[in-house]
Amino acid sequence: MEILKDVQAKGIQNLYRRNIERIFSALKVTTDFWKVVDYSDLPVPYASAIINSLLEKGLVKIENDEILLTEKGWQVCEEYQIGSYKDFSCEACQGRGVPFYKNTEFYRTFVEIAKDRPEPVQQFDQGAVTPETTVSRVLHMDMRGDIEGKEIIVMGAEDDLTGLAIALYGGYKRLLIIDIDERLIEFDNKIIKELGLKNVEARVHDLRNPYSDEFLGKFDVFVTDPPETFAAFKAFIARGIATIKDHGGAGYFGLTLRDSSIFRWQKFQKELLRIGAVITDIIQDFNDYMNWGYHEDTKAARVAPVKKAPKDIWYRSAWYRIELLPGFERTNDPISDEVFYLDEEGSTT
Repeated sequence: MEILKDVQAKGIQNLYRRNIERIFSALKVTTDFWKVVDYSDLPVPYASAIINSLLEKGLVKIENDEILLTEKGWQVCEEYQIGSYKDFSCEACQGRGVPFYKNTEFYRTFVEIAKDRPEPVQQFDQGAVTPETTVSRVLHMDMRGDIEGKEIIVMGAEDDLTGLAIALYGGYKRLLIIDIDERLIEFDNKIIKELGLKNVEARVHDLRNPYSDEFLGKFDVFVTDPPETFAAFKAFIARGIATIKDHGGAGYFGLTLRDSSIFRWQKFQKELLRIGAVITDIIQDFNDYMNWGYHEDTKAARVAPVKKAPKDIWYRSAWYRIELLPGFERTNDPISDEVFYLDEEGSTT
């Protein structure tokens, strides 16, 4: 496909024909750029580059920040037999396989508490998922046997209040929540104290620093939310694995196709296998992110072919679960600031 060659000639190599077809499929049902990104499962810079190429070839036009297929664009869809984007996700569970309302009391309690949560800040690459997402995470963890009687650490992921949600849910043996953001830890500790929650502790901790012995090999389950450069992913997952007691331990985290390509997912998955983990669950689009207030300051806003900010949920990530096998690799090295840089795929920090 000529369009693919044009985009690759501009320096974006991690694409193939299917990616172009997905953009066309999305454009057949929406004129909103951010929904195109969502439906096509592409990093924002890649989707933007494809749209710009389509503009140059007269296959789309932009009017009032809406992207419209031209007659020529519709002809391309017909020529290559490109169908419309379709979504047959279960409406009851929103495609997660875990209906958040299965525990109504837990859901209502969490929603009431979370409404006063600190707002996400760009400094720490934060973005909060919907309350339904957080509740579904906890229910999924319990369904997989990773809460009741377990010692759990939630590390660098409290912008979603997942640690606090587990604390409210209960059933664990011990829960430790660590995050660099003092606001989140103060919020958690306030709720923990007010409700008299037991066997839970929230502390400020910078994951760039190696763990002390009190963290190493002391937990059954970790939850984290790694930045999506390969170096950052590798470093954050290593931090999680360092806390696990023994084989059979589990880890949870999210990975997007909004800040990473499928090519990078391959690198992520190879690294997991190398260190002795096996992927047991990948639930695509499990995590729905609410739009963050600093969008206009992101690379995503700068490279988008439209100026209109997203109105609906468009940023989603898959929910991964891994389990550790005998002989898994445990490391505890310092993490350099350099791993957090933006690259050609990342754009939302």
